[in-house]
Amino acid sequence: MRADVVVVGAGPAGLAAAVRLAEGGRQVRVVARGQGFTHWGAGAVDVLGRVGGERVERPLDAIDRLGDSHPYRLAGTGALRDGLDWFRDFAAAAGLDHVGDPERNRGQVTALGTLRPTCLVPAPAGGELRGRVAVLGFAGFRDFSAALCARGLERAGYQATAATVELPPWSHRRYFTAVELSRAFDDGDFRTRLAPALAKAAAGADVAVVPAVLGLERGHEPWAELERGAGLPLVEAALAPPSVPGLRLFTAWRRRLDELGVAWQLGFPATGVERDGDRVTAVRCEGASRPVVIRCDEVVLATGGVAGHGIEANRDGSLTEVVAGLPVAGFEDRTHFIAGRFLAAHPIGEAGVRVDGELRPAGDDGAPMLENLRCVGGLLAAHDPTMEGSREGVALATTARLTAVLGAADHADQDVSRR
Repeated sequence: MRADVVVVGAGPAGLAAAVRLAEGGRQVRVVARGQGFTHWGAGAVDVLGRVGGERVERPLDAIDRLGDSHPYRLAGTGALRDGLDWFRDFAAAAGLDHVGDPERNRGQVTALGTLRPTCLVPAPAGGELRGRVAVLGFAGFRDFSAALCARGLERAGYQATAATVELPPWSHRRYFTAVELSRAFDDGDFRTRLAPALAKAAAGADVAVVPAVLGLERGHEPWAELERGAGLPLVEAALAPPSVPGLRLFTAWRRRLDELGVAWQLGFPATGVERDGDRVTAVRCEGASRPVVIRCDEVVLATGGVAGHGIEANRDGSLTEVVAGLPVAGFEDRTHFIAGRFLAAHPIGEAGVRVDGELRPAGDDGAPMLENLRCVGGLLAAHDPTMEGSREGVALATTARLTAVLGAADHADQDVSRR
């Protein structure tokens, strides 16, 4: 088995890397332990929500306040802009338009009635909350409380009321999941029957907030059609995982990779690499009946750090990168992994692999350890994607940098062959 590039990981960084490299003509194979962060995230693109615990309004301007080793500083603002532009084009082509301005953060409504800082949001979550806001829940759907969301919005200064909408008869009478309900919204007849009830429940309101379940397989079409039928703007509120907007994105990633002929191997994690000097020659991974060896020219690690099981924490306080055995700065003792408060920034959140300007793993002296292995996304050291609110932004910036680096390497190889 062989590929030009093996991408390890299927989160935002791994998926973006695989698509961009395949669009550039590379033969790519994706190997992943399982589903990535798309199933957990709110379907938005977080660039930089907080620095030093303080909320950020202008994310691009705030990058100068980050440390020199932060992934944004290594990739460069140009790579971040390139990554954001590329993502917007990709999402729009998949029928998943995102709205927002990279220059300024905006708030995304959550099920708690809070506004989480983010940069680009799916169009169904991008409506403006103005005037009277009707928060509408669906009878039998327990993962969203309209009253709780409305109280949160009232605390934020909005005029909000809560109501529950009875659903048209369908295959589930009560107590269903967000995914099950979202599939019901893919049915045009279901939406047609529901629209008058939505309009009645939101009578007199200027905008309605609903849980983020308005369709799964048909992009944003169900939301747009239901909005027209109800006669007022509908704003989807982000829910607890599994995230329906994230699943919509994952479906779009899968569809695009299938179009590009990218091979997938999900559920069989990478277990190691084979080397020849300072180059990786193959990736080893689990298989159905025996280990699988994939020969390759380049390797991209997008395993997501500790959260993605790309880094393991050991009882003695040390940390281990699980695929290539790359060095990760550890701690004197495992009790130093965590902060004194549960919701504080835990030190282990910034654990990762140090890289050079070409995203190659670097040793203590800053020199690259492996010439043809690159690390992207949450695996990189010196940032905490959860506390910063930077996960998707770092993924897109580093994959844009990756694309530029490997493109430059291709040109160099071609020049050598011509000589």
